[in-house]
Amino acid sequence: MSIEQNKIIIRYYLEDALEAVRQAQTLCKQNRKQGLAALNKLFRQGMLPEIALNGRYHGQLVALDIAPGLTPLFEALTRRWLPWQGKAFNASETTGNNIFTRDVLPLSYLMMPFYRIRIPDTPQTFRSFNFRTYSGPGKQDPDRQVLKLDYNLPENPRLNVRRVIDELVQLGDGYYLGKAHLKTWWGSWQMVAYFSLQAASSK
Repeated sequence: MSIEQNKIIIRYYLEDALEAVRQAQTLCKQNRKQGLAALNKLFRQGMLPEIALNGRYHGQLVALDIAPGLTPLFEALTRRWLPWQGKAFNASETTGNNIFTRDVLPLSYLMMPFYRIRIPDTPQTFRSFNFRTYSGPGKQDPDRQVLKLDYNLPENPRLNVRRVIDELVQLGDGYYLGKAHLKTWWGSWQMVAYFSLQAASSK
């Protein structure tokens, strides 16, 4: 544990970090308010990644917090079908994109017919929705430095994807906890989800 400018930052062992997130995720199912508070505490205990992320990272949706009426609906949907598989990073270019299963392609073309960036990946996956990375203060946690994943790029769909910023902190070796933020139509930012990323080499 280290203290920097009166801010407590905890470096977990990988298994401890995994277990801490699992416990908070389970608590969300029992008491959403307490579970989200536990995830927020973990996020604030994380640190700006020591080494630039590079390559593929397996993703997990940890918890949603969209709106009282919508959150249970989207949770039920994602339990049955979650095309998002993680993210890929290019450290030298400070860019990246998201990995999806190919079964979402028909819906993608239907919902975004003019969007053209769907990069073949593996026989089961493709990559889409580019972002650029940089460090900065958290939107909900301005006293913490986080890694920003900014989707406000010309090639992304303006009405939805460009309104997203993800934030990452490192909890353990090759393991990261993220917050997904969506810019509302009236200009404020709302945290809508927690997710995790784990480097393929650490699994």
